[in-house]
Amino acid sequence: MASQTKKLGRIADVFHDLETVERVRVSDLTQEIASLRAAQDDIFRSLESPSPVNGLFTALLSSRVGRLERRIQQLSREHEIALKRYAEAAARGRSADRLLAEAKGEDARKREQAELEALLEFQEAVGAQGRGKSPRPS
Repeated sequence: MASQTKKLGRIADVFHDLETVERVRVSDLTQEIASLRAAQDDIFRSLESPSPVNGLFTALLSSRVGRLERRIQQLSREHEIALKRYAEAAARGRSADRLLAEAKGEDARKREQAELEALLEFQEAVGAQGRGKSPRPS
């Protein structure tokens, strides 16, 4: 049973590692989306200023805003998928933790039962010796 507990422990560790990977992916996507939105805001602010240089680059900046928006939409979809995968990985990790806790509980119960059986055998042996009898072989 101890080997099963070790296996379950390794499985739980793997699920927690997967959860960490997904959490990092969600965080990376969130940061990238925020960075792209900040770049978009910078372009909008530069377009608001009535500079003659901006007039020449309006089409270029407009195109850049469109590309940024498409990338933000793509990353937003990836972010949603990553959030679902993160939630699933977290659920698998919790499930593995429950199985591991049950296995550890079962191991502890079996150890306690073996200790109690050994104590009963010892008590029977001491009781038999006290009455001048030898213990019965099992």
